[in-house]
Amino acid sequence: MTAGAVVITGAAGDLGRALTRSFLDQGRRVHGADLKPCPVAGVIDHRLDVTERDAVFALARRVAAEDGLAAWVNAAGLLAMTPVREASEADWQRLLAVNLSGTWHGCAAALESMIAAGSGGVIVNLGSLSGQLGYPGLHPAYGASKAAVHQLTKTYALEGARHGVRVNAVAPSVLEGSMGDAFSNDQRARLIRANPLGRLGTMEDAVGAIAFLCSPQAAYITGATLPVNGGSFMP
Repeated sequence: MTAGAVVITGAAGDLGRALTRSFLDQGRRVHGADLKPCPVAGVIDHRLDVTERDAVFALARRVAAEDGLAAWVNAAGLLAMTPVREASEADWQRLLAVNLSGTWHGCAAALESMIAAGSGGVIVNLGSLSGQLGYPGLHPAYGASKAAVHQLTKTYALEGARHGVRVNAVAPSVLEGSMGDAFSNDQRARLIRANPLGRLGTMEDAVGAIAFLCSPQAAYITGATLPVNGGSFMP
């Protein structure tokens, strides 16, 4: 990863906090963006609603001007545990607004600023195993939004390639933490039994994959959706 700052949306969530700590430990200058404060010491905190496109663009331009923008991680997202037949339109709109439109805004804003700077960069989107496999216990908008994020990643990878900007995604299965806690004990047990590695993922599993995609070791990888699922899906 070239010199410059890292922006992490959804920085106040458990994955966002883990990501900010990881990049800070690497000596990176980290800007955390969320509706809530990010409690990690050393992060540069910003209040941001990722559904507000102008605000996302303003943040990208500000970070690029002040610190140089090297990497942007779209980690903001919502999960809704709703049986498919009980799924509401209001939740459909809310999930798509944050998970898909919020990621789109982040990709577009980061790419614009990286192109203007002329020094390349990295964008990583948070997809999901639910964007590759159906799961009836989640609101259908969740999987639909994540499948769209995977496709959005390819589009921005092709657009960014000519400017030295790599765009990839990670697709975790259920992770220990707030996401895993949303599932019942019975659901968690079934997920673990079905997983080839016999466990749920951890924040460290997802952080490691994202850090790799932001590193020089991934310099020839773009347009990929990296599975972080313990072998739950092998296309």
